[in-house]
Amino acid sequence: MRIRVIIFIAAVLLAGCVHLDIQKNNDALKHIQPGDTQASVYETMGPPDLRNDISDGRFVAYYQTTAGRTPDTSVTTALCTPIAFENGTVVAVGNDLTEQWTREEAERLRRADIAKRQRQEAEMAEVARREAEAERQQKIDALEKEVKPVPASKAALNLKLYRQLLDLDPENPRYQKKVAFYEARLVRQKKARQERAARKAKENNRRKWEQARDTRNTHLRQYTGNGIAEMALHDMGSGSLYVWVKNVSDQIITTHPDYFTLIDSQDNQARCEISSSLDSVLEPGAISHGKIEYSREIQPKALVFQNQESGRISKQFQ
Repeated sequence: MRIRVIIFIAAVLLAGCVHLDIQKNNDALKHIQPGDTQASVYETMGPPDLRNDISDGRFVAYYQTTAGRTPDTSVTTALCTPIAFENGTVVAVGNDLTEQWTREEAERLRRADIAKRQRQEAEMAEVARREAEAERQQKIDALEKEVKPVPASKAALNLKLYRQLLDLDPENPRYQKKVAFYEARLVRQKKARQERAARKAKENNRRKWEQARDTRNTHLRQYTGNGIAEMALHDMGSGSLYVWVKNVSDQIITTHPDYFTLIDSQDNQARCEISSSLDSVLEPGAISHGKIEYSREIQPKALVFQNQESGRISKQFQ
């Protein structure tokens, strides 16, 4: 019986102490406001019954201001009034900022993680850039070493190497000038080769033409015509012809330098000098003859004689 009495008395005393602490907290809270320091709050109210640390500089302190159902009920945030501290200063009294600050902290951590990854990516990109730049410079040095002994006459090789250098360093004015120089030089060299080839081909054709002169003269020296006049030629070489025109009719015909036209291999009328001896009046059976001279570069295709009396006759060289 005595023990029960003692327990009852202790419970009454304990409950009384709890209610005194709660009343003390409620009275003290009336004097706490935003802007107070953590030290002044602790001096007034003592350490909190509960504390929730959100982040460095932010936490919520809970002071019990409501009694539980029984004296031994555990203290929970539901029985407390929150005081929010940021950097050692009260920012809210009675408003629990735990949820808001937790979201903000999560967002801060997320942004910090993104920023960290971005810094890492930037660092990796910078490392890659430096490695690429080192590799680029190595290629430039190797190409510079390769192009240095190449003579200027080797335009194609110089152009190839300087184009590679310009690809590696597009803004380099020296490489730009070198590429432009060797491009122009290569064009000139190509043109010179083409001109030499053309001259060689022309010379070969002229040589073949001269070599075939005897064979050509075999048919050129034979008189051919139209029953009024007949013509025969002799290719003397080096741009000279000798021409005979025979009157094979029973009427008088005339010859004149203006009646002769020399056609070249391109079917163009070639300029030529025609002997005045071809200005003649021919009796039946008579022959007019003389020299025709032209540029040795010309390859004749045909000689045409034409006038009103005798009509048109031609002699083909091929």
